[in-house]
Amino acid sequence: MPVPISRALTALAFGLLVRTAPAATPASVPPSPPEPSIENVAWQLVGYGTEDGFAEVPADTKPAYFRFASGQVSGDTGCNRISGAYRASGETLAFDSGLATTRKACPKPLMIQERSLLFALGLVAAYRIEGDRLLMLDAEGDPVLEFRAASRSPLVGHVWQLEGYDDGSGNLAPPLGGAGIDLTFLGTGVLGGSDGCNRYMSGYRELKQRLTIGPIATTRIRCLEGDDRTDQAGIYAEVLGHVAGFRIQGQTLTLLSVDGKPMARYRALEVSTPANDAEP
Repeated sequence: MPVPISRALTALAFGLLVRTAPAATPASVPPSPPEPSIENVAWQLVGYGTEDGFAEVPADTKPAYFRFASGQVSGDTGCNRISGAYRASGETLAFDSGLATTRKACPKPLMIQERSLLFALGLVAAYRIEGDRLLMLDAEGDPVLEFRAASRSPLVGHVWQLEGYDDGSGNLAPPLGGAGIDLTFLGTGVLGGSDGCNRYMSGYRELKQRLTIGPIATTRIRCLEGDDRTDQAGIYAEVLGHVAGFRIQGQTLTLLSVDGKPMARYRALEVSTPANDAEP
């Protein structure tokens, strides 16, 4: 019996579609995210084990930090520089016994922190990364050291030139002519600069818009420009010690007191030091 023309055309069209339709492409599988790594990150110490339990690093102390790369660790205990070798495989981690440190004397709290840190390094057997936290664990799986990844801050990457500071009058006074007072923040929690007479250095802790600065250490060069310049440097150090926050508007940085009062104002001069550099 003859096949109706409509059925024949339908069958022909279906055959053409089957022959010309592209083969189905398997759904692509998204690549797995990279495994967290301890390498090439500046890790800042936030806590360490002691005989009395786990101690937090105070916000106003010079920070300790470590950086790992290609089997070598370097950093700062908060008191002295440290370097040496480490071995990591999977989640296991161990430090060589011959870690080298400088021998600088520091305030007692930093010396205690350093001794606790060095002792804990000898106990490390494994590590775990949780977000921006690095936990170093002993053989029992208990944390002995805790670090956080130092993030890029808007404070970092500039030389901040002082334009005015609270000289005790309640207003921001300009520095003496030619004083050249500046401030540089590093991503490792260290700051430094010139107070117009000497180089100074300290640690800092930043959280959102809050900022605390530790005790100021300076070189001891006599200020040849006179007592006024020496007095100004002393007042400037006191101002930094009372900072509790900051505000950045364009190229202007304002350091604030605990009640939001301007303590010092700076202007960004230039891009200077990368976030992971260690010295100002």
